[in-house]
Amino acid sequence: MPDVSIAIKATDRFSDAMKTMKDSANSFDKSIVGMQSRLNSLNRTKATLKVDTDRARTELRSAEKQFAATGDAISELVLQEKQLTFENARRNLSLVSKEAANVEKQMLKTGNSVSKMGNKAGEGFSTIVQSVATAGGAKMIGSLAQDSVNTLVGSMLRSNGGNVFSSALSSAISGAAIGSMIPGIGTAVGAVAGGLVGMASGSVQNWSKKDDAFKSYVQNAVEEQLNEQTTSLTSGSALAASRETDQISFATLFKGEDKAKQYLADLVQMANTTPFLYDDLTSMSKTLATYGYDENSILPVLQTIGDAGAALGQSTSDMNSVATAIGRMKSSNKTTLEYLNILNDRGIGAVGMLANAYGVDQGEVYSMISKGQIAGQDAARIILDALTDSFAGSMERQSKTFSGITSTIEGLRQELDNAMGEGYNETRMAGLQAEREWLEGDSGQEMQEAYQAIGAWKASLENAKEQYIRDAVNEAMGSDAYKTAEAEGDAAEMGRIIMKAKIDGMNQYNANEGKDEVLAQELSLIDSVREDTSLNDSYWDAGYTLGQSFSKGRAAGMMGSGNGETSASASPSRMLQGVTLPSGSSYAVGIDYVPYDNFPALLHQGERVQTAEEARSGGSGTSIQIVMNGTVIREDADVERVASALLERMELAGMRG
Repeated sequence: MPDVSIAIKATDRFSDAMKTMKDSANSFDKSIVGMQSRLNSLNRTKATLKVDTDRARTELRSAEKQFAATGDAISELVLQEKQLTFENARRNLSLVSKEAANVEKQMLKTGNSVSKMGNKAGEGFSTIVQSVATAGGAKMIGSLAQDSVNTLVGSMLRSNGGNVFSSALSSAISGAAIGSMIPGIGTAVGAVAGGLVGMASGSVQNWSKKDDAFKSYVQNAVEEQLNEQTTSLTSGSALAASRETDQISFATLFKGEDKAKQYLADLVQMANTTPFLYDDLTSMSKTLATYGYDENSILPVLQTIGDAGAALGQSTSDMNSVATAIGRMKSSNKTTLEYLNILNDRGIGAVGMLANAYGVDQGEVYSMISKGQIAGQDAARIILDALTDSFAGSMERQSKTFSGITSTIEGLRQELDNAMGEGYNETRMAGLQAEREWLEGDSGQEMQEAYQAIGAWKASLENAKEQYIRDAVNEAMGSDAYKTAEAEGDAAEMGRIIMKAKIDGMNQYNANEGKDEVLAQELSLIDSVREDTSLNDSYWDAGYTLGQSFSKGRAAGMMGSGNGETSASASPSRMLQGVTLPSGSSYAVGIDYVPYDNFPALLHQGERVQTAEEARSGGSGTSIQIVMNGTVIREDADVERVASALLERMELAGMRG
């Protein structure tokens, strides 16, 4: 219905007074808190300096004893250094102690000044100062209570619950203190209002913490994947290059590109189905190939040595040593204790295997070895056959264990890296080839000439700098001051004059034309880069754009997936989740005045919220002007009857819309 009212103008001085007194209390509190923080910092520094001073005093006493015992020049220099260190430490401690005392005096003066202000001012002003002091005292008590309760409630309800409770408690105390200062408000009303604001503030703080954690998670997740891909590419490129070298090596050993390619493919398959990595198998393969094993016999030998190593718990190095010993016996066709001891030391009873094969005891085997009666090729074959009989299938069994599966997965991941590396290297080769041709061609020759000229120019600058310094030192050493110091044996003064001369020489160099050319070159480079970069934002703002994207938080994530829809959970009211407003906060019939900022209220469908400007101007109520000509008023009752009739008609019009 249209608004019908009698306009009465009222000036609000309450809010200004409340804000002024609140600012006064905050200013007083901040002054005290600032001085207290300064005093705490000085006390911590003083404690550190006290430890340094005590240590310096102890070192000084030790130096005094050393000098008294020896009396040499070195001990005297050490003593002088320790005396200087102790004096510096003592002086610093004294200065910090005095400053701490001054801060304590200033805090006392500030408190006394507030008290004196209350005694000197009139009764009204005294009341305000006392109220501000009360607010400050209440806040100090609230801080103590907040620390205690926050610990307890945080332990019970987690940190987010403790944060809301702590904020509500602190704001309630502050609200109570401010309310007690303003006639007509009261401590209870101020406490309730402050508590509501504190609960809302605590909830917003919790939202902010969650949002920070969310943004950090997103950034870490993205950067982790990008870093992982970069690492995979770097590792894969190196791995692919290494395998390219392996291809060349085995092609030389097996005398054929195709043989090497097929063998390495078989080796990859073996690495993917056993606990051993590709690099381990290639290392042992090269060892065996060196001692005469061909591409058809190496894999069975690797299988046998691998089974034995898996069963005996040998390392890759141990298995490589076993392959070396067997390979040497085969290639040299000699059986020696040196080779057999390599096997014996790694858990392989080679002598016993030979004894069983020849049907003799081990003592006889040693005798046969010393007489050269056991051929190396026969010994290698006998040992490999015995290893096969004893340990066949060990690698397959180990590949099914946790460590074996882990090793197999590592090998498979290496194959992924290698695949990326092969793709990168193959494509990158075109660019590298072009770079090589460019450097080898006319452009490369011109670049060499340019670099040679640049190097000569930089060398001329270095020569000029050294010459300026030499000239300055020569001039200084020829001065009267230097000769006087030299005649008096004043080494300290001579050193000062020389050092000053070197600085003068450097200054003269910095002022010469050559140095100006360097500066002009660098400034010109900066200007040209700036001008070129400003032509296109894409040259420089990639990092800025990524940073802005990472700064988006949960609210951005809660938005719709690009279809223009917005998730209900993205509503700002979600920040107040967990805050229960009192039943009186619904204001179903409206409220005449919102008492403070961030005032919480529950709204209902069909209600209207006005801005402060609209409220001050009378809102959007309908203005009705009634003009009555020729109306005769005979008595006072006629005025009441006319007004009632007009009001009734306007109400009916409002109901009809």
